[in-house]
Amino acid sequence: MAAKLEVRGLTKRFEQGTGSTVPVFAELSFEVANLEFLAILGPSGCGKSTLLRIIDGLVPADAGAVFLDAKEVTGNGHAHGMGFVFQSFDLFPWLTVRGNVEFGMQMLNLDRPECRARGSHYIELVGLSGFEEAYPYELSGGMQQRVGIARALAIHPEVLLMDEPFGSLDVQTRDLLQDELLRIWQQEKKTVIFVTHSIEEALYLGDRILVLSPRPSQIDRVIDVPFGRPRADDIKTSPEFLEARREIWALLKHSARI
Repeated sequence: MAAKLEVRGLTKRFEQGTGSTVPVFAELSFEVANLEFLAILGPSGCGKSTLLRIIDGLVPADAGAVFLDAKEVTGNGHAHGMGFVFQSFDLFPWLTVRGNVEFGMQMLNLDRPECRARGSHYIELVGLSGFEEAYPYELSGGMQQRVGIARALAIHPEVLLMDEPFGSLDVQTRDLLQDELLRIWQQEKKTVIFVTHSIEEALYLGDRILVLSPRPSQIDRVIDVPFGRPRADDIKTSPEFLEARREIWALLKHSARI
């Protein structure tokens, strides 16, 4: 069966002020199956966020291509079916919850009744009914990220890209939103690529984990997560979970030394 999304031979370098270039990754290739939840781990600076932005079309690649349903979409921007959830929330402070959720749909020129209906559906889905007219400054960090998830889902993306969406939240809120994300993912049936620094988060959420090496990044290991679904929070204290975490941590430490 053909992959839902294929990254083929991506290469990216960043220019420095001295005129030299820094390689981020070279000839990076992998596939994501339809409805798969793929987590990406790797050391800081290995290009995880840059990779997501290239897939989304926000940053150009120096070489290589991205394919969605076998059709090349490299550099075509949000119109090619990607939804993006950012770590920093990136909500528009002058818009209400409803305004933020409906913004992407308005950019797609959906009519007002459709925007309103979809917006209401996704606001309810992420548990923010009653906060439609609230502004971002009136919301907690976890609530703001719920808005970001609703905004990304409302455009009905083929693939949901998530760049450390819970990285700036406290531990309790992070754990709650992990469970909420699994609930939403199972209900909405989306293909997800999820970047994180947390081994526990990758193991708890993912079907597979892509472990990247230090820059210039290559795929160090692809790990099939051995836990079934649905998942409950108590799995995090099981011997199997702790052993899997230990093995991945050993791999990341070894890569960092190299």
